[in-house]
Amino acid sequence: MRRLTPLNAPGLEAAVVHVRELRQAGVKDWRMNAGDLETPMRGTRARPGLDGNSFEARAKAVQLLIGEGRFISRLSAATLLLVPVPKRNDLIDVGAVRPHKPPRRLGVAGHQIQPGVLSRVPVAPHWLPAPEDAWALLGAVCRVEDLVVAGDHLISTTRKSRGPGCSFEDLVDASIRFGRCQGVGNLKAALPQVRHGVASPPETMVRLRIVKAGFEEPVTNCLVPTYGRVLHADLGYPQWRIAIEYDGAYHFEHGPAQMKFDNERCERMIDAGWTVLRLTSLDLKSPAGFLRRLARAIERAKQPK
Repeated sequence: MRRLTPLNAPGLEAAVVHVRELRQAGVKDWRMNAGDLETPMRGTRARPGLDGNSFEARAKAVQLLIGEGRFISRLSAATLLLVPVPKRNDLIDVGAVRPHKPPRRLGVAGHQIQPGVLSRVPVAPHWLPAPEDAWALLGAVCRVEDLVVAGDHLISTTRKSRGPGCSFEDLVDASIRFGRCQGVGNLKAALPQVRHGVASPPETMVRLRIVKAGFEEPVTNCLVPTYGRVLHADLGYPQWRIAIEYDGAYHFEHGPAQMKFDNERCERMIDAGWTVLRLTSLDLKSPAGFLRRLARAIERAKQPK
């Protein structure tokens, strides 16, 4: 049995490598076809230890294989730009600016777009569209709620992700450029609901559930003046002194110190005369109980003092 030599030649440090590069580095065919090197896409190899079937490996492989006039698109582009979208693990979305055509290969979902629609045509090595274009491309494959979540994320300076963002005006401009593209109706429906100051997708979904239930829309990143400092609630009604806090997994995974911080923060708001409503992912899945609590809080706040 042949000993598998390590792939340590200069230029082969990348997680996924084009077969052409391996050959140029002197790697023999038998070594490229060894069992420790998986094939994310035909014509590429993943380094030993990397799951070649993972989204990351397949996306890197496609980025090596596509060329001028083509780009990573839709859900795949949004995922690579760290925009929160529904996961798509089966195919990599690739767009092509006419007259170019998307690659026809196993594992790729292709589509075409007219010249001039994108703010800029993506280039190597990542082949990714501008954030606002990535959002507009989602119109063809996402629900309106998903587009609002993605839009909130992109324009909110409070978001926790380190991915690139854009302005609301950029989203408006993108929706105009995509005016004759598939999904523009979803973009137009989502835009009026996009808000600044949102730190996580669940905060967007809580706000949308509240509005859908017939309540007045709460303020995002709501200022709560307390004794000695100003806090920011995820959502709130300053006119009624009601703060809404979404406790995601982060609040439960960081132990007693995080719980102490959250409790003291909540007590500060209450001491300042605010009603604090807290909810979790379970409330988001079945919001009826939370909505009843919200209705009671608003009713109490409206009563004469």
